Amino acid sequence: SITAAVREGRVIFDNIRKIIVYLMSDSFSEIILIAGAIMIGIPLPLLAVQILWINLVTDGFPNLALTVEPAEADVMQRPPRKKNEPVVNGEMKMLIFIIGIVTDIGLLALFMILLGNGYDIVHLRTVMFTALAIDSLFYVFSVRSLRHSIFRIKLFQNKWLNIAVLAGLAVQIAAVYVPSLQSLFSTIALSGTDWLVLIGLSLFKLVVIEITKEIFIVMKNRKNVASA
Repeated sequence: SITAAVREGRVIFDNIRKIIVYLMSDSFSEIILIAGAIMIGIPLPLLAVQILWINLVTDGFPNLALTVEPAEADVMQRPPRKKNEPVVNGEMKMLIFIIGIVTDIGLLALFMILLGNGYDIVHLRTVMFTALAIDSLFYVFSVRSLRHSIFRIKLFQNKWLNIAVLAGLAVQIAAVYVPSLQSLFSTIALSGTDWLVLIGLSLFKLVVIEITKEIFIVMKNRKNVASA
């Protein structure tokens, strides 16, 4: 019973950390994106209603699914946490920062390029709106493990997360293509080229996140070997 309780406690604590990284990364990206646009002096890339939709709806499904994320394979092989260890540790802060910065550099660059090429502001905001939503639906799989690379875990093990991502994608597509929702969110239909660019940016971001995680993993392993 004690072993089972310790295991369950570690799983719950892990999942809390994953949810924090997921939500704070998205919020940080939105803050920096809006602040960056204001500082540069360009039109706002997102409207308030679009930000609310991403936070409450598109991200809401994966966020709930992370609460039932299965235990990682090594959950009982880890040493006990220190009593004074914060919930948000240094690695989590760095991941949140890198996810936010990589997202904003890519999106701001894309926004300025398209703006310079004469794209309509409604089209531009639809691209930014969808880009943030797609990004969060992609990197949630990376957040499934903060200790292991995405290539070393069973990627689609959490069936509820798979359903949540598909649901999030479906509602985002509806926000872009359903006429009544277009009026509500000030969006227009995106082209196939738009989607290819957005998916490409999301995959690039996922690679950067995994490289960062791998660096932390290597550093931690070296530290453990040195201390042993």
